[in-house]
Amino acid sequence: MKVRSWLAGLAAGAVALTLASPSLASSAPVTSVANGPEIRQLDTPKGGGAGVVAKRDELGRAHSIRPATPLKAPAAVGAKAARSATSKPDALAVAKAQVDAVAPYFGARPADLVASSSALSEYGSQTRFQQTIDGVPVYGGQIVTNLDKSGALESANGEVTLATYGAFPAAGQVDAAKAKASEAAVKAVAERAKLDAGKLTAKLDGPRWFDLGLMTRTPGSAAIPVYLFEVTGPGDVRWQAMVHASAGQALLAWSLNENLNRVVCDANHTVIQTGAEDVRCGTVFPSARADGEAPSAIQDVNQVYEYFGDTSDTYASLGTDLTELIGADYGDGKGKALRGTVRICVDGGCPYANAFWNGEQMAFGEGVSTDDVTGHELTHGVTQHTSGLAYLWEAGAINESLSDIMGEFVDLTNGSADDTAANRWQIGEGSSLGVIRSMSDPTKFGDPDRMRSANWFDDEFFQDNGGVHFNSGVGNKAAYLIADGGAFNGQKMLGIGLARSEVLWHETQKVLTTGADYGDLAEGLRATCAKLAKKKKSGMTKADCAQVELAIKATEMDFEPAVGKPAQAPVCDTAGAKAKNLFKDSFVEYPDGKVVRDAGWVLGKAEGLDGSLVDTSYSLDGDDSMLGVVTAPDTSISLQTANGTKIKNPKTYLRFTHAYNFYNVFIIFGVRTGTSTLEYSDNGGATWKDTADLKWVNGPTVDPNFTDEPAAWHGNSGGWETSRLDLTDFQGKQLKFRWTEHGKDFADLLPANWWLDNAAVYTCSK
Repeated sequence: MKVRSWLAGLAAGAVALTLASPSLASSAPVTSVANGPEIRQLDTPKGGGAGVVAKRDELGRAHSIRPATPLKAPAAVGAKAARSATSKPDALAVAKAQVDAVAPYFGARPADLVASSSALSEYGSQTRFQQTIDGVPVYGGQIVTNLDKSGALESANGEVTLATYGAFPAAGQVDAAKAKASEAAVKAVAERAKLDAGKLTAKLDGPRWFDLGLMTRTPGSAAIPVYLFEVTGPGDVRWQAMVHASAGQALLAWSLNENLNRVVCDANHTVIQTGAEDVRCGTVFPSARADGEAPSAIQDVNQVYEYFGDTSDTYASLGTDLTELIGADYGDGKGKALRGTVRICVDGGCPYANAFWNGEQMAFGEGVSTDDVTGHELTHGVTQHTSGLAYLWEAGAINESLSDIMGEFVDLTNGSADDTAANRWQIGEGSSLGVIRSMSDPTKFGDPDRMRSANWFDDEFFQDNGGVHFNSGVGNKAAYLIADGGAFNGQKMLGIGLARSEVLWHETQKVLTTGADYGDLAEGLRATCAKLAKKKKSGMTKADCAQVELAIKATEMDFEPAVGKPAQAPVCDTAGAKAKNLFKDSFVEYPDGKVVRDAGWVLGKAEGLDGSLVDTSYSLDGDDSMLGVVTAPDTSISLQTANGTKIKNPKTYLRFTHAYNFYNVFIIFGVRTGTSTLEYSDNGGATWKDTADLKWVNGPTVDPNFTDEPAAWHGNSGGWETSRLDLTDFQGKQLKFRWTEHGKDFADLLPANWWLDNAAVYTCSK
């Protein structure tokens, strides 16, 4: 995710705070040892793992363990492994031993991994382990193990945080901190959604450690202490908000509206105020039709009743009791049931043109109910109770896609009259909304059909929770290709049919974690297909898995989005020109005689300085990089060349690769952590001047949110980018250079990180 300027052009309702910031020094910066919260390193990802680790990220963390041959259970749990196919306690004990063995590849401490759920199936057992730090769960920090019936590890998927930054309030301050955080959560949602704060209610879901790097492709972040709230309000308002636990600063808020025993109720156009308890079917509204009862006179009631049955049948065929998994018991004598309330209205909207899962039951506007829409929304409930995919960024896009996929499977297999060739893989046909998405061709509605599509929605201003609806097209296209086959993006797929596709996607859902991205989905599909191919009952074959692999390749799941990728500056401008280095440093060791540094700069992986995040840094070329970390506002740290370089010829350039984390997504609430600049000296370091006004390619720019400040690099780079400065005008002079990182207002809440690699001064000539 590329983020350059979060506040400029923000969607209506977003918060833009006015922040007072120090001006940038034109002479020597204020140098300070970082004195903000302590960065606590948790563990270091273990290298190696050939034949075992299938996927790593930039930080060296494993995301997928897929051994060529399942790893036998450790001898210490050998007896329990023999019983793991039929005994959940034994399966859990074996899974714990297995995850402890592979945890180092993920960078996890075994003691931090706590089993949160475990299930037996005809294929073996699955256990989901939650990362906890000091007893507090890490949002998105999970590892899921898959064991065969002998207790051997077939796969493990997930990721964990590698460091923490800051701390939760002390015992005597907790109540006050939670009260302040609750107010901040309500205010944040009110301002973002343009709602009356007095009509909103915040319910604490609990403390969490939150590492943005688990949810996005942002590297080098650390887990910070937050309180997670669910905020509800008039109509279908249902949000979540994260507030920094010790500072009371709202950091992130997002909408949760995903826009067999059955009980269906009729609201009869009643205006719903909260979309929570006041929409309950069986208490607020009486049952209009329950399981086994005669049809209602209301068409919407009967349709939802039938669609609940269709969806339940689909999941039952896959071995999941939908009522048991997501049903609700409101004490009305109907027991635990799939519940839905139809013909609701909201303030300012009647009929309500949508449907939603509110965390415990369904709600429909009049005429919205269709088989695929019902299957879609109920699958959000399945996701809530299995993978728990966050409704944010790529995880949210996969969440939406899984609902589309399972909803369409319901539609395509229930024998409804609208199952025509024209409607195949269309979402919403027959509803009052009409077709809203095409799974066979997502581009018809402007959605991407592959990761590097120009239609990928970068969602700079967080208008769609990071692109959850738009970017679901990638998963949708993959599902279509896997089931029906076809030619796409240079690949030709035969298709494995609906029956095997249903099993594949349902089982894959179970191995995903809260912050999974499309690369994780690809690994989940591979691991799941390989597992199913070993079980004759599934009908899956190795040949089928080859077709799944082609669909993954066609939709480019293993690639990062092309839209919003970091900018790159060319080495030379003339084709065929050769670069001759006058100075070069790829930061392999320190000291190297080439650069000198202030405290706060460390050589990423080569040094073991406390609080340096050394083991969570990353490098473009695989050897190392220099990392600067600022943890306090109004401080600066510098890295400079030790000696000057004589500029003799035209077409002489300074070029370097860098990555930075200064805004994160939290800029929607005015939270920024730092900026960075490059200065030069032509008098041996006696004085320094900013380079911002010189001839740059991808150089510093003025932040449109802080126009009174000099140009700088700001926001998030989203990965490695390159910048190039033209030094032609300095012919005859000897120049030194200084990279300076400046801590801004919220560096004590989130560390400001700047990585540098492969810096060079060179000439271009043929």
